[in-house]
Amino acid sequence: MIKTILLLIFEFMKTGLMAVGGGMACIRFLQDMIAKYGWLTGEELANIIAVAESTPGPIGVNAATYVGYSVLSQYGQAWALLGGVIATLSLIAPQIAVIVLVARGLEKYRSSKLVNDAFGALRPAAAGLVAAAGWSVIKSSLSLDFAPFHVDAISLALYGVLVVLMLLPKLKKIHPVLFLAAGGLIGALLSL
Repeated sequence: MIKTILLLIFEFMKTGLMAVGGGMACIRFLQDMIAKYGWLTGEELANIIAVAESTPGPIGVNAATYVGYSVLSQYGQAWALLGGVIATLSLIAPQIAVIVLVARGLEKYRSSKLVNDAFGALRPAAAGLVAAAGWSVIKSSLSLDFAPFHVDAISLALYGVLVVLMLLPKLKKIHPVLFLAAGGLIGALLSL
C-alpha cells in the first residue's frame, strides 16, 4: 500500500509539472498511468473524463481525485478518501510552485525577449497535448481502441450531429450548460 501511495504521489506530481495546457493535457498522462500500472481500464478512463468535464472544477483535478480514490479503495473507505486527497494535492502542488516562481520571475524579466520567446514556444506544445488528448477521447468513444476499425454507428452519427450543430451560428449563442445537459440525457437514454 505504501508503494501505491508513493506511486500516486510521483505520477501525479509528474503530471502536474508536465501537463502544460490545462486539464485535457492530463489525459495523456492518465492513459500512460493506466497502461503502466493497470489502475483502471480504458472504459473507466472514458467515464472519468465524461464525469470530470461535466462536474464543477478543473478536469485534471477532478480526474486525479477519482483515480486516487479508485486506486486506494481496495484498502477501505478511509484509504480511498486519502487516495483522492493525495492524488489531488500531488497534481496541484507542482503547478502552484511553478506559478509562484513564474510570477516572481515575470515581474522582473517581463520585458526580456528570451522570456517572451519561451512563452511563445509553450503555446504549440500545449496545443499539441490538448489535441492528442482530444483524439484519444474520440478514439475511445468511437470504440476504436477496443476493436480494430470497429466504429459504433450511433456514436458516429452523434458526432456528425455535433459537428453540424457546432457549425450553426445561431447555436453558438446557446449556453454550453444546455449542451452538456442534452449530451448527458442522450447518453443516459442510449445506455438503457
